[in-house]
Amino acid sequence: MKEIDALQGFVGAGGCWNGDSFADIARTGRYVAGSWAPGPGEGEVRPPAAGSWTELVGRPGALALRAASAATRPGRREVLIDFLEMWAGTPFADPAYRFRLGRLAGTTSFTVRDRQGVAFGLHLPAARHTRYFEAVLPGGEVVPRPEEPLHVVDCHRGWGTPEQLSRLVELVRERGPVAWNDDAARELAAATGLSRPAAALVLAGNPGSGGYSVPHLDAHERSVFGFGAAELESARNELSMLNDDDRLALLADVLPADPAELWEPDGPARVAERTAAAWTERHGTRPHPPWDTWRSAVALETRMPAAHLCHLFLDPAHATLPPAFALRLWPCPPEHRHLRTAWDVMRRYDADTLADAVFAGLPWAYADLPAGDPVRTAAPEVVRQLRKVLAGRDSPARVLYAGVIRDPRGSRRWDWLTDGTCDRVTARVLADDLPPGRYESDPRACVPELVAEVAATLDLSEDAAALYLQLLLLPVPSDRKVRRWNAWTPTRHAKAAAELLAHDLVVEDRRPRAGRRLFLPGPWAHGKKPLPPMESWKAPLIGARLNEDGNEVREFELLPGTLPELFAEAWRLVRAGAGPTA
Repeated sequence: MKEIDALQGFVGAGGCWNGDSFADIARTGRYVAGSWAPGPGEGEVRPPAAGSWTELVGRPGALALRAASAATRPGRREVLIDFLEMWAGTPFADPAYRFRLGRLAGTTSFTVRDRQGVAFGLHLPAARHTRYFEAVLPGGEVVPRPEEPLHVVDCHRGWGTPEQLSRLVELVRERGPVAWNDDAARELAAATGLSRPAAALVLAGNPGSGGYSVPHLDAHERSVFGFGAAELESARNELSMLNDDDRLALLADVLPADPAELWEPDGPARVAERTAAAWTERHGTRPHPPWDTWRSAVALETRMPAAHLCHLFLDPAHATLPPAFALRLWPCPPEHRHLRTAWDVMRRYDADTLADAVFAGLPWAYADLPAGDPVRTAAPEVVRQLRKVLAGRDSPARVLYAGVIRDPRGSRRWDWLTDGTCDRVTARVLADDLPPGRYESDPRACVPELVAEVAATLDLSEDAAALYLQLLLLPVPSDRKVRRWNAWTPTRHAKAAAELLAHDLVVEDRRPRAGRRLFLPGPWAHGKKPLPPMESWKAPLIGARLNEDGNEVREFELLPGTLPELFAEAWRLVRAGAGPTA
């Protein structure tokens, strides 16, 4: 439905939105103002519905920001403009009225009115509560209440007077949406620790939704942002810690008093500054990973959003609780924020999410991030924090321990953590003997003497020898990754590949999900996502388990040693005549 799609993330659907919803809101506004009388066939005004549109009172700024953003699809923009125009003509935008929301103990729906105001009660049997909404008319003091609310709060009064709303609607129709500003989104990301795509969603008035559709955005919206679908989906998951009320509160007052300032050159930057202040007040800040690191974390596809995975490494002791964790508490006062971290897991799903993230993140940080990357540098501290929590005697320790060893990978995870392998991997990171910006997955950086030996033995150039070692050992030596690890251009890569082909050390082929055209000779094992496909020969070398026929990868997660150790072992097998053969 176009109405609820346009307002997604700010109001709940609740089964109460339909084609007449906007007309119902306008009718309720006229009833509050005393200017409505039922026409032929019309009944009494219904209490405000369960779709929570009353939460918009005093906070239409979020919808106005979305309506003015270039990253809003045109059809939804028209719906939003119509809504804001309607809202501007109701008492809900008039600061002379006072509105309150609350809950009642009773189970009766009602509508009552007198000269001072109006009170509505709506009983929701499925939710087992009764919503309360009241409007105090200008000059009024107390509205007629059939019963006292259990609790009641005044609705926020911020940006969104009738004049501001009408002016914004007029400007959008005259000038079109505000041009998208990448720099403003970057500034918001840097000030808050949000990923750049998450900051962009927030600045576009689209800070997550809880999920009405996948993908979250259409092609037009993605093209405005310039991010891929997977990156934006990760950003939405990152923001899923926010509920509808959080989103409305965050963006309630970020627009300028004069909407025309939005179209000025520094208008988006000013909105970003106000949004950053609102975010940090409610949610604090997080360490900000390098952009390429965040994008690499997205490719891991862990249940923990990429931004939270990076935060887990950048600040292990105070890692933010990921969305949906049982102890999630947002907004959380700054003085209590340290009491709730990702390590405070208290249920099975949380423990599995955290364990999966840690054991996917550690080998990734070690082998797939460059020396000097702050996430890679912090990997040993993540291990220390994990061991510290597991050594406890409290509930989080027991739940997390169960999460580590629960599935068939569990015993292998525990062995990897305790048999010295993990210590050797973290020692490689702590040694800091790779040149800055170089990768452990590049054998020229981590085992240069071995590369020289391979080159001399096989009569290869250094580049071809390095590529051969990578194909022998690495689980996913895709062309894109090899070029990143080795800092190669496509031309340099192709030259090394041609050498290996000329020496009959590899074969050329196209295989699903491989991302490369060079393969070791011999059988091939397919892998169902997220498991990587690979040459069957290397599976036992890198700790992967195949099915009985040897043509499918059934399990793979952790390398059984450091890359220098394993590069050396792969070459030893080749020298011993036990290398890959057709």
